[in-house]
Amino acid sequence: MRRRGFTVIEVLVAMVIMMISVLALTLALIYAIKFSKLNLLREQALYKAEKLVNYLVSLPYTDTCLQAGTYNCSSGTSCCDGFAGDRQVSYSVSDNGSDLKKIEVNVEFSYGSYNATVHLERLKGNW
Repeated sequence: MRRRGFTVIEVLVAMVIMMISVLALTLALIYAIKFSKLNLLREQALYKAEKLVNYLVSLPYTDTCLQAGTYNCSSGTSCCDGFAGDRQVSYSVSDNGSDLKKIEVNVEFSYGSYNATVHLERLKGNW
């Protein structure tokens, strides 16, 4: 009389296939979470850079915050708008002498071993 059901080998093969698929899904989920966190940090850095560059462009052309040079917001300068004391935020101003200033804002961010910088540039004219 022949018995119905699965053999031990069939059960083990099914378990191995199931474990491989669960592992693949787990790795995909971990990657998705890391990628989501990285995008969130990138979005926050872009927000900071956009807010600061808009603030600097809104200042009068002769404002002391727009003197040529490089400035780090970690020093607590009031020119950094709401980011005074933030060591990740810096900006530089270059003046070519023709009533035009180039404003560059950099915001650094990192996640694990990944380090990146968001960089925005705007021109401000004296007109």
